Amino acid sequence: MRDIAAAVGILPGSLYHHFPSKEALFVAVYSYGVEQIRQSVTDAVSRHADPWARLEAACVAHLQTLLVKDSFAAAVISHLSIAGLPMRAELVGLRDRYEAIFRDLVGALPLPPGTDRRSFRLGLLGALNWSLAWYRPGGDSPASVARKLLRLLRRD
Repeated sequence: MRDIAAAVGILPGSLYHHFPSKEALFVAVYSYGVEQIRQSVTDAVSRHADPWARLEAACVAHLQTLLVKDSFAAAVISHLSIAGLPMRAELVGLRDRYEAIFRDLVGALPLPPGTDRRSFRLGLLGALNWSLAWYRPGGDSPASVARKLLRLLRRD
């Protein structure tokens, strides 16, 4: 906490005034990141009626928000291994509420009978989220990457 306070130019006591612990600060950053990416996806989806166009808009918004420099949303993805954290239940609840957007979007798709929609959704989100590890500005845009990943999964 002292390092964080020093980095932003405040006294540690000022930081503790707002966040009583490192865990509380992490939950606040995580919550803000989930809200940031949820709002971006919700806004993008609202402009489309076709199920595939809605999912594409969600994927584009997800990646554009995730890959923006200084995005809080990256904290959500880069800390998915939360198994041992004391606030695990709260973080999983936040993540699950966000992922429900994609569950509903995939649920509305005209996929072939027998398609495992859960695996489709988790595979798509996993591919999008993994871009944090390999994406570098200067190549394909986040929107282009999102569209290409979705095209790989689309079977119609």
